[in-house]
This record gives sequence, structure tokens and C-alpha cells, in this order.
Amino acid sequence: MESENSLLGIFISWMPMLIYLAASLWVTIWLTFKLIRVQQAMVQAQEGILAKLTEIDSRMSAKIRQA
Repeated sequence: MESENSLLGIFISWMPMLIYLAASLWVTIWLTFKLIRVQQAMVQAQEGILAKLTEIDSRMSAKIRQA
């Protein structure tokens, strides 16, 4: 009987810590995936800017050759 009460006491005393750790892990995973999405969007924006700058550069070099 005492061992059952002891185990129950240990379980009850550790339950808030386990809930906190599980919630912290979930938030960390969620923020990591959010960061990955933001970084992917930044890469796409940089690729778009690079494409526009390359187009401008090619047009300017074509104008210089014509002159």
C-alpha cells in the first residue's frame, strides 16, 4: 500500500513538469517550422530580385553594345 502511494505521489509531483516539457517541445517545434517557412519565403524573394537585376543588367549591356 505504501509503495502504491509513493509511486502515485511521484507521478503526481512530476506531472506538471512533464506537461511543461511537452508544451515547450511543441512550441519549439512549431517555431522551428515557422522559421523554415519564413526563410523559404526570403529565398524566393531574393531569387526574384536576382532575376530582375539580371534582366536589367542584360538590357543595359545590350544598350552599351548598340551605342
